[in-house]
Amino acid sequence: MIPGLSQALSNFIQYSLFYLIFALPLTLSYRTTKVINFAHANFITYGAYVAIFLHGTLGFNSMWLAAALAFLITGGIAVLNNVTVFTPLQRRGSTPAILMISSMGLWIAYKYLLYMLTDVMHFYTGRNFVSYGRITYSDVPRTSIMGFEISQALAACIIAATLIVLALYLMLEKTKVGRAMRAVADNPSLAEITGIPRSLIVNLAWFICGGITAVGGVVWTSFSGAVTPEAGDSMVLQVFTVGFIGGLVSLLRTGVGALLIASIENIGIALLNSYLGIPTSFKPFLTFATLIATLILFPPLGAGGGLPYRFLRRGSKQ
Repeated sequence: MIPGLSQALSNFIQYSLFYLIFALPLTLSYRTTKVINFAHANFITYGAYVAIFLHGTLGFNSMWLAAALAFLITGGIAVLNNVTVFTPLQRRGSTPAILMISSMGLWIAYKYLLYMLTDVMHFYTGRNFVSYGRITYSDVPRTSIMGFEISQALAACIIAATLIVLALYLMLEKTKVGRAMRAVADNPSLAEITGIPRSLIVNLAWFICGGITAVGGVVWTSFSGAVTPEAGDSMVLQVFTVGFIGGLVSLLRTGVGALLIASIENIGIALLNSYLGIPTSFKPFLTFATLIATLILFPPLGAGGGLPYRFLRRGSKQ
């Protein structure tokens, strides 16, 4: 028995669900809007801090209430970003690179805005919000199945991931709004010609994606030992790697990516540590190596469309 394998398996399940919750909205937002949004990290952090401010200032410890408020507030922030930044830039013909850089600007601005808010809250309450401990919620069960203890964070993750995947499937496959969203993602101009209100659908997509990510941030407060205004930043590498594995277009492949990265970071590093003595601090390097391999090998987000495809295209032209 490899030392720490049981803990690695437990972490694999937990992180798979977190990466799924965080990466699915990233994929959906890019698929609909064609913006690689680095402010996605803020959605995680702001979702977590809605729960933290409710708990730290008003004493609320209801995850359902925090998740509902976080969904509305962060979804609104995502729409605000689109209306004030992305849409005006797209109307001026900005390239995808410019849109990505503008999202980086938003990412930094929102991070330091949150630092300011934590200072203001500290002034009025005397509590430390820059590093906030794990929250124990009153409305999330903790149980055990066949001797395997299901923590509050794992129970919350399972419930949240199940509801999100089911809701996204029903919306995209069974509703007019979902079909309109898919039409805008596939061919925005044709969708507009057929009478679909493209601007409304894009804003709705941003609202849903921001809201879902924030719900994941709320769940994160029941798992992490200390939440800081950079909580979302610490997961950018993993979440974008998962999204890139799915090509930022396939929700199913994004789910596979979540399982892959979580297994590499937990089970893979445990095996490497046991057999080769590689320190567990190499975990981010494994994720980074996976990201580079994905960018090089697979289109459409690989290096110039994926190296194999570049050679194929060059050969077909000759």
